Amino acid sequence: MSKADVHIFAIEDSPRYLEELLEWLRDFGYSNILTATTAPEAQEKLDPAKHRVCDVIIADMRLGKDDSGGFAILDWVKAQNLSAVVIILTANATVPDCRRAFRSGAWDYIAKDAPGNNFEDLDQSIEAAIAYLNRWGSQPNQQWFSEHQTELENQYWGQWLAIANQTVIETADTQQELEQRLEERKLRRFTVTLKQIGDFRPIKNLIQESEREDLEFKSSFQWDVRENKQNKDLCIAVLKTIAAFLNTKGGTLLIGVEDDGTLCGLASDLSCFSTTPTLDQFERHLRQTISNAIGAKFLPYLFIRCENLDGKDICAVYVRPAPMPAFLKAKPSHSDVTFFIRPGNETKALTIPECYDYWSQK
Repeated sequence: MSKADVHIFAIEDSPRYLEELLEWLRDFGYSNILTATTAPEAQEKLDPAKHRVCDVIIADMRLGKDDSGGFAILDWVKAQNLSAVVIILTANATVPDCRRAFRSGAWDYIAKDAPGNNFEDLDQSIEAAIAYLNRWGSQPNQQWFSEHQTELENQYWGQWLAIANQTVIETADTQQELEQRLEERKLRRFTVTLKQIGDFRPIKNLIQESEREDLEFKSSFQWDVRENKQNKDLCIAVLKTIAAFLNTKGGTLLIGVEDDGTLCGLASDLSCFSTTPTLDQFERHLRQTISNAIGAKFLPYLFIRCENLDGKDICAVYVRPAPMPAFLKAKPSHSDVTFFIRPGNETKALTIPECYDYWSQK
């Protein structure tokens, strides 16, 4: 972040001094400047709900009749979890006010009537703030993410998040899409943290690895390669793996890939649909099958996406561990259910006593 990039919010109730302040700031190279003349006006313009990201706030210590402008801004910035640094300007500098300002979290406290050019002091203070924001500006967002990670995973799992002022301000399925949305909204990203909920490795990287506890390949969902026809019972193998991932440590299931990593694609599975086959139709059918066999309450723990590799469509089902046991009902007409886990690169069914012991220890 440089002077040309930094966003400044200047709060000053003296029109004459504000004009002079803006002239100096522009001479120093600052071009993104927003202004207000009262604390309420500043709070309205900086309302986090409007997702206007600001880096540096320059606030007059005394505003209006209440005489508490700078302190009111400091308290409000802290209460709203804004990432901006606050620089206090005052024509009546006192030691008690200075101490109070720094105790309230001010970045700097500059006297308007101090010897020399106080605007040069302000410029140096902003430059120091820029250096700080470049290195540490995202720290509050990172800490907030860590403290709220579980609830964010439940709400946004499978998505990219943009976090500013300790609030989710935008979401998207990919980082590129998220960055494009931020550009369209003209939101800076120096103090905006981008986070992906879930570790979704590209399919092309996964197929180069071997099957293991958290990675499984399936050549098809419901197409019998040997008999060259549809076999709906084959989907049980996929459902077993998903249930096992839910009950263990999570994992990724690739559909359309042979055990040795050879790509066979989803063309045969798509041919099973009577209407014009699409990947969206395949994904909806897969979700509905999982919902019927394992339970709709487990769908939030899944993220499904398809990717075309070498002209063949591959489906990836990313599964995170569920907080409750997931049982598989193989046949809708039957009441029997089975509990599966992943001990290594195999899917294993547990007996009722084993299931009880496993879940109690987990």
